[in-house]
Amino acid sequence: MDGLTRINLLLLFVVVLCAMSVVRAQYQGRRTFAALDVAQQRAEQLQMDKDRLQVEYRAMSAPGRIERIARTQLDMRPITAARTIFVHEGQTTLPPLPVVPQSQPGAAGKGARR
Repeated sequence: MDGLTRINLLLLFVVVLCAMSVVRAQYQGRRTFAALDVAQQRAEQLQMDKDRLQVEYRAMSAPGRIERIARTQLDMRPITAARTIFVHEGQTTLPPLPVVPQSQPGAAGKGARR
């Protein structure tokens, strides 16, 4: 082989290597773009879930709902002066407990949803 043929073969080899590196770079670019698209879709889904959960949280923490559950399911009543026992510092005995009317049997289960 003469010198010109060797140079041509070397240049052909370099061109093939360059072409292969371009193909590889394009392939990696496509894979990266596909991964970016999947990540963006996941981010959108998470944002929608966050918004939905915030709405649910606001609905669950509404004062009227909490008060209704406290009255119906937990049988709680508002504090009144007649039901309050004051204990003073140094007091060793408690005064008798005030009589609290009993709620109707089964009232605690009314309106309970599960």
